[in-house]
Amino acid sequence: MAIAAHSQAEWVTHETKLLGTPAPGWSIFETQFRNGSLLARVTCATFDEKQHTLRVIDSPSPGTATLDSVLSKSNAIAGVNGAYFHSDFKPVGLVVVDGKTQHSFEKAKLLSGILTVRSTGSIAIIRSGQFSAKAPPPAQALQCGPMLVEKGSPVAGLNATRNARRTAVATGPKGKVALVYITSVTLADAAQILSLPDVFGTWKPTTALNLDGGSSSGFWAGTTLHLPEIKRVRNFLAIAPPKKSK
Repeated sequence: MAIAAHSQAEWVTHETKLLGTPAPGWSIFETQFRNGSLLARVTCATFDEKQHTLRVIDSPSPGTATLDSVLSKSNAIAGVNGAYFHSDFKPVGLVVVDGKTQHSFEKAKLLSGILTVRSTGSIAIIRSGQFSAKAPPPAQALQCGPMLVEKGSPVAGLNATRNARRTAVATGPKGKVALVYITSVTLADAAQILSLPDVFGTWKPTTALNLDGGSSSGFWAGTTLHLPEIKRVRNFLAIAPPKKSK
């Protein structure tokens, strides 16, 4: 009965705080959401794809490197952990880094979506079924899942009983993009929260993709904020300035 009542309840915005705008064109927000007696905190870095881009960064030493140690030595502005991996740190699903395919596309129910970054700077989240291995690889790509939001609405059928920390990537109207860290919630809760109109202040996602969560979840934004992961991961997803054309 408690689970059923919770699944029917609605998350609402409780408090929003702007943590900073460390560089032109992007911001860091922290928003608390309430669902009855439950509270969830969403930390996000938002930006415009015309001014910044997303890069997949592979761990130089899988199993030992941290989000902080890797991103602080790169040209990253902010970032989160990446996609799933096996116990030996071999990647799961499609991974493309700087145009090079490091791991091939896989068919699996969990791997329902792919984040792609084209050389033109266009950032998109697509269903895995839309991906074509015959097409030229994107500049960056991560295959993960499940999909949380599509066409601005929460995806139906997501798990509503298991709580864990969550990280996600989201895209919105007019080239808006966000990297997201959510305190312990279910996948269904995460989808509902990310579908709220004011989740990112002035815009809400049209599409959102779940990344590796639980103890892998981490968020880094330089000296502004660092929410460390618990266990080491294979790859990372970072906001960075676009590469200059030669």
